Amino acid sequence: MDRRHLYKKNLDMTKIRTGKPRPLLRVEDHDFTMRPAFGGPAIPVGVDVQVESLDSISEVDMDFTMTLYLRHYWRDERLAFPSSSNKSMTFDGRLVKKIWVPDVFFVHSKRSFTHDTTTDNIMLRVFPDGHVLYSMRITVTAMCNMDFSHFPLDSQTCSLELESYAYTDEDLMLYWKNGDESLKTDDKISLSQFLIQKFHTTSRLAFYSSTGWYNRLYINFTLRRHIFFFLLQTYFPATLMVMLSWVSFWIDHRAVPARVSLGIMTVLTMSTIITGVNASMPRVSYIRAVDIYLWVSFVFVFLSVLEYAAVNYLTTLQEQKEQKFREKFPCMCGMLRSRTMMLDGSYSESEANSLAGYPRSHILPEEERQDKIVVHLALNSELMSSRKKGLLKGQMGLYIFQNTHAIDKYSRKQAAYRPQRQRRGAHDDAHKQGSPILKRSSDITKSPLTKSEQLLRIDDHDFSMRPGFGGPAIPVGVDVQVESLDSISEVDMDFTMTLYLRHYWKDERLSFPSSNNLSMTFDGRLVKKIWVPDMFFVHSKRSFIHDTTTDNVMLRVQPDGKVLYSLRVTVTAMCNMDFSRFPLDTQTCSLEIESYAYTEDDLMLYWKKGNDSLKTDERISLSQFLIQEFHTTTKLAFYSSTATDKFRFRLLLSAHHADLAAAPYESKGWYNRLYINFTLRRHIFFFLLQTYFPATLMVMLSWVSFWIDRRAVPARVPLGITTVLTMSTIITGVNASMPRVSYIKAVDIYLWVSFVFVFLSVLEYAAVNYLTTVQERKERKLREKISCTCGLPQPRAVMLDGSYSDGEVNDLGGYIPENREKPDRMMVQLTLASERGSPQRKSQRASYVSMRINTHAIDKYSRVIFPAAYILFNLIYWSIFS
Repeated sequence: MDRRHLYKKNLDMTKIRTGKPRPLLRVEDHDFTMRPAFGGPAIPVGVDVQVESLDSISEVDMDFTMTLYLRHYWRDERLAFPSSSNKSMTFDGRLVKKIWVPDVFFVHSKRSFTHDTTTDNIMLRVFPDGHVLYSMRITVTAMCNMDFSHFPLDSQTCSLELESYAYTDEDLMLYWKNGDESLKTDDKISLSQFLIQKFHTTSRLAFYSSTGWYNRLYINFTLRRHIFFFLLQTYFPATLMVMLSWVSFWIDHRAVPARVSLGIMTVLTMSTIITGVNASMPRVSYIRAVDIYLWVSFVFVFLSVLEYAAVNYLTTLQEQKEQKFREKFPCMCGMLRSRTMMLDGSYSESEANSLAGYPRSHILPEEERQDKIVVHLALNSELMSSRKKGLLKGQMGLYIFQNTHAIDKYSRKQAAYRPQRQRRGAHDDAHKQGSPILKRSSDITKSPLTKSEQLLRIDDHDFSMRPGFGGPAIPVGVDVQVESLDSISEVDMDFTMTLYLRHYWKDERLSFPSSNNLSMTFDGRLVKKIWVPDMFFVHSKRSFIHDTTTDNVMLRVQPDGKVLYSLRVTVTAMCNMDFSRFPLDTQTCSLEIESYAYTEDDLMLYWKKGNDSLKTDERISLSQFLIQEFHTTTKLAFYSSTATDKFRFRLLLSAHHADLAAAPYESKGWYNRLYINFTLRRHIFFFLLQTYFPATLMVMLSWVSFWIDRRAVPARVPLGITTVLTMSTIITGVNASMPRVSYIKAVDIYLWVSFVFVFLSVLEYAAVNYLTTVQERKERKLREKISCTCGLPQPRAVMLDGSYSDGEVNDLGGYIPENREKPDRMMVQLTLASERGSPQRKSQRASYVSMRINTHAIDKYSRVIFPAAYILFNLIYWSIFS
């Protein structure tokens, strides 16, 4: 069998087996807690990366998840071995724990891990001259600050940043091994929602005020969002809803239930579309492109409902004027007989006109055609004089009511001129390019590194005891750099923070002679052999030290025994929030640091540089909050039990009261506690757009009922019910993302007062409908006394659609309803008066007609009182909470 293929170099270079390794490496002969060429010039470490997949992009969390092969290349002469064939040896991950490897970590990463199935996905390849290839398969989730102002027509640029945790540029020079060719991507990489436009690399120097300058490598990639999904699922449905609202302009303005139901349905559908889009997006403090389109579409739909309210109101005014005109003409007696007719929408204009005495050939212009035509029928006697016939024919008998209001006609035309959305260009903000590797650019974290050639004598001392055991308290200075605020959770009342935590103290047991007074830097393995402060986070829920690619731990020792100990930690801690002013609130949270075992008699914890001990990354941002202030404080914490019992009662005391720690509490425990305090002010814009504005529109929509005819029960009742249910949905949606607090919030006040306004509009119509019923009973009794039959043998009936108002019923001559309740179709007695009526009968007729009012007084007052009261409430609300 030909074995030459075993040595063929493939593209990946991480999986080649070179046979069983020979025991040539003398690992035990060297101290691998120190870097190669310790005390000499910086060791060059080349890096190349192959991106296997982009697993996900999260807009809500503003991060991405990537799986990659990370490879390091360096030379360590301590690993050199003799070889006649000059072939390399390949080892698995077990050897990695025994030698020195670069401590590369991912800056701004939230979580990461090295794959370990079926074994640790690690490869170590050593060449005879000491050159090393070290490869790992890692999945990392890192922060990506996204800008959604152009969403969904946006492009996003994200970066994965690599850096040595412990070694400055004086000890380790990190660089891209093959320049631009150092980054490879799998051909199968794809994202359902994005087009990956470009991968490229950059490098620059990062500066940390406490520790020095570090080489930082960047993997940059640009994503352009596919628009088709949003066209199909958002823009197209929104456009259809707007067009569907225009259908109302072609429906008879007397078809109140149809037009109102159509308007409500389009408004609710638009609300659903907007809610669906926002559910998958973070609560940003600025307006997005999709918001502009959806809310403008919502306004057009809402205006179509208001348009019909105006049409209905103006129609009612027109009918009132017509009714006054009819009151001048009493019932005409002398008619021979009455006829029974039903005018339905199936009749054309010529057919309707023929019923009124017009010839069928009389056709109105196309723009004046109507879906339904109601004709006032007055069938005159053959014995009428030509003068009287002309009067009735011209003014009463053949009066044609126009069923399509002029506003509808104009609305049909104007709908076509709706302003088109301007496509905004794709987001071109270029990713900030890193400075060249030798250019000093400001960043922030660790203190200037020095070098040493000395080794520590760890085994000569007992490091289970603190320095200066039995003597005065050891001072431990602390400084912190906050890398990111990953999240703020109102429901859990906590926050997640990633930070660099650094400790400074002096341990003379670690001192060593040095001619150049330079420090020594070690990796995390040495930490387990010496004493370090036992810091913990009070009130933390969970926390962890990052461990990719190695433990993110640094230990730096000065010749005189001074120690710098740094860790990169992510911690989730409790934050007691007050939501009484939500969402116009400001929250103050604290991260508390304390020694777990040592009281102030053994360990004095303090901020090393006072207020300057706390630094923050310039890129820290939260979508929902503005970070107003970071500051530090110090207090004493008292535990009522012994120092070793952590189930203890907590009492905080200011540092200037430390003298109270004497006498009665000597047997108890006082501990130094450090606080990282930060203040967050919530951005209001998101809640204005997604909560306050929709609630206000629902209240305004409930007022439309006051302009609709009071007899249009099928229209007004669904309108009221719909606005009530929509307000309930808004309230439920807000509370779903909030904790169940026992006090009222500012947003609760606004939403529940708005809910009351909507609910009162329903009660208002209930009152109007009830009083109208009472009024009709009185009118019925009056009609029984006023008979206008004039000797006619019996009346006959005309069937009118139930959607017609009482003013339209009166248009047929004041005919008397047979039933108390208004059915779907109303049976009306068509009673034709004699040619001449007595003055007394005319007076009685006039008094009867004057009692017929088309709009109840309660509706008139509500049109003014409801808006005025709601405006007053808004003035008071915003003056108190803003």
